[in-house]
Amino acid sequence: MTANEKIVKLPEILNIPPKLYPFILNFNSYSYFLIEGGRASGKTQSVARFLLYIMEKRHVRICCGREIQNSINESVRTVFIDLIEQYKLAYEIKRDSLTNKISGSKMFFKGFREQGKVNIKGLEGVDILWIDEAQSIAKATLDIIIPTIRKKNSVIIFTMNRYTRFDSVYNFCAKRNDCLHINICYFDNPYADEKILKEAKICKDTNINDYNHIWLGYPMSNNNEFLLSSEALDKSLNLEYDFNGTYDTTSIMSVDLSASGADLCVAKLYVRQNEKIWLEKETISWSESDTDITKGKIISYFSEWTPKLIIMDADGLGYPIWISVSKVVKSAIGFRGAKKPLSKYALNARADGYLALKEYVEKGYLKLTDKNTIRQLEYIKKIYKPNGLIAIQDKKELRKEHNESPDYADCAMMALYAINYCTNSIINSYEDTGSIIESEFEPFE
Repeated sequence: MTANEKIVKLPEILNIPPKLYPFILNFNSYSYFLIEGGRASGKTQSVARFLLYIMEKRHVRICCGREIQNSINESVRTVFIDLIEQYKLAYEIKRDSLTNKISGSKMFFKGFREQGKVNIKGLEGVDILWIDEAQSIAKATLDIIIPTIRKKNSVIIFTMNRYTRFDSVYNFCAKRNDCLHINICYFDNPYADEKILKEAKICKDTNINDYNHIWLGYPMSNNNEFLLSSEALDKSLNLEYDFNGTYDTTSIMSVDLSASGADLCVAKLYVRQNEKIWLEKETISWSESDTDITKGKIISYFSEWTPKLIIMDADGLGYPIWISVSKVVKSAIGFRGAKKPLSKYALNARADGYLALKEYVEKGYLKLTDKNTIRQLEYIKKIYKPNGLIAIQDKKELRKEHNESPDYADCAMMALYAINYCTNSIINSYEDTGSIIESEFEPFE
């Protein structure tokens, strides 16, 4: 027990793990608080207790938000109601709000993303914003919320168990002088009961990867379920190589097209540096509903980058854009992820592309430079089918789990598909005939 823990005397409602005392004692000294760690560490319970205490002592307006909240039952409302009943506190309880009858303080519950768009209605004038399950907050949401909470002395609290090392909230808070960061786990919580301790031990004995994430709060990316380890991605990010200036460099442009309002269009340029190594040289993203503008951007970047070929998403809404671009750019090929694979290990072309990307990263043949791409690649999962083939987790499932579409990762995947399977044949075909002969490539039939 530290000196602080010995002298701190708190009211009963503030029975929280001593490791979280600095959160209370320094609440007026910081603009942001990041409390992260594993299950049963007391994060949610501690913040809820403190906010109820503040609401009795001051007149404040508080929002408790999550990225997506389909119903009020998905919020932390139940935690507050249980505490209100336990300590017989004077609150008016409504379906989507709590009001302290003495101070007039009000708390409301909100999902930030509605129908694919960020909704900040009601956040102006908030004194305290608490974002629980903050590992699900997309960077696009964070970029809108942060400048919205601008009332004098306002505070934002994040509680989370992050999925990846490059988590948007974690990176925002890291190294900020105005953010207090506390990591806490179940063994730091004296209120964790024997049943919790038993469950943690069983998990540790059964699956150490699950234990590390669920109970210790480590990022998930080193789990064997994932396509790439964090070590492999770090190797790619920090890769050093000799550039052969006399080598006849080849460049590939890839484009992942937006499938819905929340998605991004992403374009990348990959340039061969020597006989083996490719460099991720450019990454551009944009959000645009007008397909004519998107077509114009693609053609403009193609003209600026002058790649040997361009591979584009030709599924769903991407198909008409690819058709339109291919009429202008003769070296444009369309990628359909569900088409027949070219390797004997993959379920489909999408798996072909991701397995090629995995091979290039792990062999040290790919220099990645874009942090959003690396962040998304950390959470891409591979799935073994009963027939032994390897699939990649469905894009819709990834969007649901991480509240973003893996647009950067998919754009990289398509580029590596082209590099691994198409480069020489397609370039030779284009140089000989002036056009791409798609029938030669099964995924593009």
